[in-house]
Amino acid sequence: MTLEQVTGKNYVSHSALNTWLSCGWQFYLSRIQKVPEAPSYWLAGGKSVHESTELFDRLYYGTEKIFDPTTVFTEAWERNFKDADNGMEWRAGGRATKAYPNKEDASWWLEAGPKMVDFWTQFRNDSGFTMWQTPDGQPAIETELNQEVGGVPIKAFLDRLMVAPTGELVIVDIKTSSKEPASLTQLGIYAILVEKTFGVRPSLGSYFMARTGELTQPENLDRYTEARLGSWAKGFELAMENKIFIPSVGFMCGTCSVNNACYAVGGKDSHLYPEITIGESK
Repeated sequence: MTLEQVTGKNYVSHSALNTWLSCGWQFYLSRIQKVPEAPSYWLAGGKSVHESTELFDRLYYGTEKIFDPTTVFTEAWERNFKDADNGMEWRAGGRATKAYPNKEDASWWLEAGPKMVDFWTQFRNDSGFTMWQTPDGQPAIETELNQEVGGVPIKAFLDRLMVAPTGELVIVDIKTSSKEPASLTQLGIYAILVEKTFGVRPSLGSYFMARTGELTQPENLDRYTEARLGSWAKGFELAMENKIFIPSVGFMCGTCSVNNACYAVGGKDSHLYPEITIGESK
């Protein structure tokens, strides 16, 4: 079977690759079987922050228009919360505190979200970083990229491609999580796609940590070559074609969106999605 026949998509995304690497069975349940997923406050919140910062960059940056982070975020939150609410119990991240005994729930996000958006506006106004312009004159904001890497189609949406005060091109990805990503692989994939699309290779990559308003130290992306990351993409494609979906049982299982359907943790609905064993054609 082909990649498209198995996944319904004729391309690989970083999100799909990362989910499969983290837990193959979660990928199978959520992306292949389309098991109903419990919504999470952090996904609704993260999406709302991204939409709010995009609005600022496209319509408000460099103008005298009044931009109210609280109003903009709240409107985005209400829309995304409604869209994600499917009747299942919402998942909350973080830890319970005296102020937020239900962890990072809706009340936490309505308080913290606007601050994250405001941190981005401060960064844009004070950092000296400017937005790179594509050859057709468009600012590199949420730029869609579609290219083959190692012979495998890759699709991605690049948060920002910016020009540092030093003149260097920097890929900037906005993160609303409490921890900095352990890897720059996502940014490395973007660097390859940008080079293939526009003929320029961003030399640096960095994460904007929205909770603190800090940009991580820009790091060199040269080690992320097409040969290396192409082999990862090819491995993913081969895994899909051969239906290799291995569960990874660990502490993250408790917050997994499809744990009710997972046999590896004894989910109550797991009998509906039995494991795939060697020799089966399922």
